This record gives sequence, C-alpha cells and structure tokens, in this order.
Amino acid sequence: MTTTLGPSGPQTVRANGVTIAYETFGRSGDPPLVLVMGLATQMIVWDDDFCAALAAQGRFVVRFDNRDIGLSDRLPDARIPGRGELLLSILRRNVKNPPYTLRDMAGDTLGLMDALGLDRVDLVGISMGGAIGQEIAIEAPERLRTLTLIMAASGNPKLPLPKPRGLRALLRTAPSDREGYLKAYVDTWRALAGKDYPIDPERTLEQGRLSYERGPSPAGAVRQLLAIVASGNRVPKLAEVRTPTLIIHGTDDPLVRVESAADLARAIPGARVELIDGMGHTLPRAVWPRVLAALERHAPPRP
Repeated sequence: MTTTLGPSGPQTVRANGVTIAYETFGRSGDPPLVLVMGLATQMIVWDDDFCAALAAQGRFVVRFDNRDIGLSDRLPDARIPGRGELLLSILRRNVKNPPYTLRDMAGDTLGLMDALGLDRVDLVGISMGGAIGQEIAIEAPERLRTLTLIMAASGNPKLPLPKPRGLRALLRTAPSDREGYLKAYVDTWRALAGKDYPIDPERTLEQGRLSYERGPSPAGAVRQLLAIVASGNRVPKLAEVRTPTLIIHGTDDPLVRVESAADLARAIPGARVELIDGMGHTLPRAVWPRVLAALERHAPPRP
C-alpha cells in the first residue's frame, strides 16, 4: 500500500464552536469519505496506509481529532468523576449534566463537513465514532450517502457490559510520564485485541509515541466517556434511519460485545452485518483487505 495520496498534514477549522484538527488523503474532487474515531483515540489510529488505500479507491478521505483529544480543542476542565463514580455511571448507564453529548460531537463532524464544503459523504465511524455516525443519520440524514459502523453500539441498555479485560482497558488511566504512557498505551491495545489478531507491538508503540507527542488528554477521555453514557438508547430513533448501513464487528470484541452488531441490524432497516471471526476491538492490518472490499461494495466511490 502507498501513502502517496496523503496525508495532507494537520490543518484546523472552526466547527460547531470548537477548533477541529483534520487531515486529508486523496484528491478533493473525488467522492468524500469521512472517518470518525472512537473514544480517547486520536485520528492517527486511522492508519496512514489504511487511509491511503481508501483514497486509492478513488475517494477524498478526511480524518480528524474529535473534540477533547489530539490537536483539536480541549474543553475547559469541568468536574470529572473519580474512578469509582465513573464505574457506577457506566454500570448504571446514567450520567447527570455531562459537559457535552454525542449529539454535540455529531455537530462537530457536520461543522467540519460544512467548513470543507462537503455536502454529502460516506461516513465510517469506529466505536464511539459509530455512535456519532448514528446521531448524524438520525438528525441529519440528508448529509449521508452511506453509513458504516465498525465495532459500534446503539446505546441499548439491554446489551451486555464489556468483558472484564475490556472494562479494565476502558477505565485505565495512563501515566503522565512518557515511558509509563507508552507502556499503558501498548498494554491497552493488547487487552482490546481479539484472540486471532494480536497487535503489532512496534506499530502500536509508534502510534503511542506520536499520540504522546501530539498531547495526551486524560480529562478529555473521561468527558468523552461521559458523553457516550449520557447519550442513552438510540434504538427507537434508529428505526427511522434510511441511510444504507453496513455493520462490521469482531466476534471477540471485549469492549463493545458482538451482540451489538445484531442489535444494530435489528434497529436499522435494511442494515447489513459483516462479522470478522476472532477480531477484537481493533482494526488490524490483516483484516484491511476484507474491510476495504466491504466498503467498496457498500459505498462504491463511483456508483
């Protein structure tokens, strides 16, 4: 795979009242595809080679840092709960007065699209990014040509909670020193990987190094988690979604359990599901050909 189609290098725009950092791959005249990242994770985890492969299909690819992470705006330090209170919020699926919700983050995505002059896009959201994509499909369906949800959930309170290793990874606080941060970064992704797709330690460590240089945001990660919990159950509104939707999920996901895929398929009319045996809560290089082929079928750049 080649990276000659990008990345453009970090740029920023004002969107929905916050500054959003983004990068592009490919030619601006090609059909646009927007990648929305998950909880506490910077846009660089949409791997350069993966983005370049999407661009090589004939797409203008946009990846960006969500609010409160990476090079995008960090919000003023609102009160965030301690570990015990946060765990109770997750278990009870109840948060009062969150600093913001997923709907606000969906507004950031739409604001970025407006700033870039992207009227209608193919949107691919991973984990929390998939939940943000659902909010857009509910509130602004005219802005989406297709929707792809990777390891995402509907917010249905009947879904099983994360497995213990997934919950530990979710609640882990990374040390502030460089070496401690890098160790925790690799350990977290190792815990989230599926049994058939272990992480590439060197590549993961390099992503960790770049994430640390771009700036960790532990308080922002907690605020994003509160936004997820506070946003509640989307199932009733998903019944009204008519955007063509593809659901991709690993059968060994310890964080967003595989039952979430079937739940989304029941909720969204006409949605298709592609399960990847043994994949966890990561997008390993070994599955890229399958994912890229699925995206080309679902959202052909030149219909």
